[in-house]
Amino acid sequence: MIVYETVMEVTDRVHVVAHGWEVARVVEPLYDLKADKVVLILPENEALLAEFEEEMLDDLEAMDRIEVETRTANLYDLDSALQVFTQAVKDHESDDVYVNVSAGTKLAAIAGMMATQTSDAAPFYVRPTLSDPDDETLDDPDDETLETPDEPLIPGAGATTELPVFELQGPTSEQLQILGFLHGKDGVTKKELIQYAEAQELPFIATTESKSKEGRYRLLESHVINPLTENEYISVEKIGREKQVFLEDRGVDALAAFPLESDILEAVEGGGDENYIEEFYDDAFSDTAHLDRS
Repeated sequence: MIVYETVMEVTDRVHVVAHGWEVARVVEPLYDLKADKVVLILPENEALLAEFEEEMLDDLEAMDRIEVETRTANLYDLDSALQVFTQAVKDHESDDVYVNVSAGTKLAAIAGMMATQTSDAAPFYVRPTLSDPDDETLDDPDDETLETPDEPLIPGAGATTELPVFELQGPTSEQLQILGFLHGKDGVTKKELIQYAEAQELPFIATTESKSKEGRYRLLESHVINPLTENEYISVEKIGREKQVFLEDRGVDALAAFPLESDILEAVEGGGDENYIEEFYDDAFSDTAHLDRS
């Protein structure tokens, strides 16, 4: 008798984060997001590693639950930082990779974000606590009781380096207009989306020769619903006898990253409530909890 064993592939939760003279924003997310491994990108110049960071490394390496891997890069050079971030993400592509862009130099943060653009890695940012961590009343960077520095944090300026520009591929103009129409609404039917598209003469409806109801629904599915659902900008749920379309957090992010043209904004405003613009930007730039995987 031949017995076949089934091997289940278990993915790890891997954090990639750069040195930046910090501890809390490096270590606490490891526990909050239940990391199995951390890849710490340290400076090539060991003299830049602070004593408290060495202690942090020792504490992490002494733990059994979290695996620690270190790599080095020139975190003041974009090419060097990008190469190390990208390779770290690539080496763990079979795992769930999270890139912590909170610590490190600004170039390290840019490199970390760029590394996520060509992978499935998820970038995240941890807000700093500028006061006693036990005093929640002072945990707001806008709190009037916080003191501003008396001197510039960085005393001088060095060489200027030009940064590369990458074009982000986002939703089409008509898809963005649909996302804008969905914003602020607690679900919209596909029929309402078609009626809105007809009223605004969106290209996928305005240029069609199809006159049937079924044909217009197929156009909505192929040009709007399917691509936006695949990219997690929207979700579709069956409620009662009809399907409702909902705007997801990623859809709000898309509206922030790819602003609507002024004339389209006016059209969207006309299709929604009068407080659309203010509410949209409040939501688009608020803290979200995308990363809670408990």
